[in-house]
Amino acid sequence: MIKSRFFLFLVAALFFAPLGHGNTLVILPKKPSVEVIRNLYIKASESQENTEKLYNILKDVDCENNPTLAGYKAASMTLKAKYAEKIINKKKYFKEGAVLLESLISENPNNIELRLIRLSIQESVPKLLKYHKNIKEDAQFIVKQLAHVKDKDKKEYIKAYAIKSYAFTSEEKTVLSKL
Repeated sequence: MIKSRFFLFLVAALFFAPLGHGNTLVILPKKPSVEVIRNLYIKASESQENTEKLYNILKDVDCENNPTLAGYKAASMTLKAKYAEKIINKKKYFKEGAVLLESLISENPNNIELRLIRLSIQESVPKLLKYHKNIKEDAQFIVKQLAHVKDKDKKEYIKAYAIKSYAFTSEEKTVLSKL
């Protein structure tokens, strides 16, 4: 009995132990859920630290068996370009991420979340990168397919992005908000 209480105390202490600078230890599962990754992706563009956290969690994702998580891996690679100091590294990270994402979409053309990821990247990168040709196509795909999405969390996540996006008309945003 005493050993089991000590074990529970030890586990609780690990979860809530301060790490310095006022941070709290956060333990993520080895294979995080797509819901966790979606939230990390939203925060990743806010700081280099968040981008690195997302990338490190996803760097070993199996692209064949989980194309959606692999899409977030590709997105994290393009985000790393934002914070790279050298131009050559900016180009390398962005190109690797974009090539991986395009490959995933060509293999999974009906994956609405991959389309959303690409749309979010293409809307946010500078025009000089010339990676914006699919914005209209992806927005139209999302408008046509969102009604068929069964997963409530995924549907809400996509709707939340679409409502803030400039890629959708006000009429499309109204339609999407009613789904």
